[in-house]
Amino acid sequence: MSDGTPLTGYLVDARDPAELIGAQGSRTVDRMTSMVIAVTSSLLAEQAAAIGDGRSGIGLVLGTSTGSINSITEFVKDTFVQAKPYFVKPADFPNTVMNGAAGRTAIWHGLRGLNSTVSGGHVTAFAALRYAARMIRRGYAETLLVGAVEELSPPVAWAATKIRGGNGVTPLGEGCVMFLLEDQATTRRRGRRPLASLVDFESTVVAPRSGPAERAGALAGAITTLLARSGTSAADLWAVSLAQSGNADLDRAELAAIDEVLAGAQPRRIVPSRQIGDTFSASGAFQVAALLACAQERSQPPGSRLALTTSLGFDGAAACALIRV
Repeated sequence: MSDGTPLTGYLVDARDPAELIGAQGSRTVDRMTSMVIAVTSSLLAEQAAAIGDGRSGIGLVLGTSTGSINSITEFVKDTFVQAKPYFVKPADFPNTVMNGAAGRTAIWHGLRGLNSTVSGGHVTAFAALRYAARMIRRGYAETLLVGAVEELSPPVAWAATKIRGGNGVTPLGEGCVMFLLEDQATTRRRGRRPLASLVDFESTVVAPRSGPAERAGALAGAITTLLARSGTSAADLWAVSLAQSGNADLDRAELAAIDEVLAGAQPRRIVPSRQIGDTFSASGAFQVAALLACAQERSQPPGSRLALTTSLGFDGAAACALIRV
């Protein structure tokens, strides 16, 4: 990827998303979809002046694990507890499919551009951003809303205990983060200064049962490749945003990889999971949002520093991204 896919705007709101979207038309909207609709609404309102009348041409790329696990389990439960298996509520079915939130959000806001849902465990947000940047670079879209969402519910908590295997030390969290991603020509035409630009991505995978040393080696290799391809040295990095999802083995491997590749360099280390918990598929989006927030504290102009984000998944995935902030 060439340096400079502009990235503008993010919002995380702690209020109940149902309060933000209002009652009209929301009776069958589940919590996960409500979060996406609410955050997207705020982002569109924030960028209304720049977008103008071009909302219909905007696309949406959303990262999620499986969609709403709570909606899936509730729908399946109804097939057992109702008098007949087919006495389920048809209106609830769209909430059970993985791309339900992205589709409902696009309809709600009148977004008629490209619409995609990406799933990849802890590295989901990196995959969503990479996919969105590729679509823009290849001319399939000019402007995309891209981000990730995760809800916290009893079924999710139960699934997390199975995945972590009693090895989790970070509380679970939930949330949605959305960004406005566009090509450079569109940014210049609208006279806008982006908060950041995507430089490049790198990912790899090891066997799910690999130990911390092998996982650390895989992530270190991905970071080394990423920095070399972009002509960046460890000393050039202003900050690194770490996942630190709460799994002791993964967290130890991530820190080992950072220490190996960035030995001697002292970039600022940002760990948003310490404040918001493990948000699983949304964690990467929170990492990028945390970088943008910390970058606003500096006196340097936007685009003057490079930052790294890293993530390891329980399934063996390892990913990193280089961002200019």
